[in-house]
Amino acid sequence: MAELVKVEDPDSDGGITMIFQDNKTLKIKLVDGKLVSEFV
Repeated sequence: MAELVKVEDPDSDGGITMIFQDNKTLKIKLVDGKLVSEFV
């Protein structure tokens, strides 16, 4: 499990971005009333 380094709330898209070790990011936002997430 990677360590959480930083949280941007709100981020530039109006959602939440969680930044983990090794520059892994999890972006969460609402789109049409549904939660959408992207892990990069």
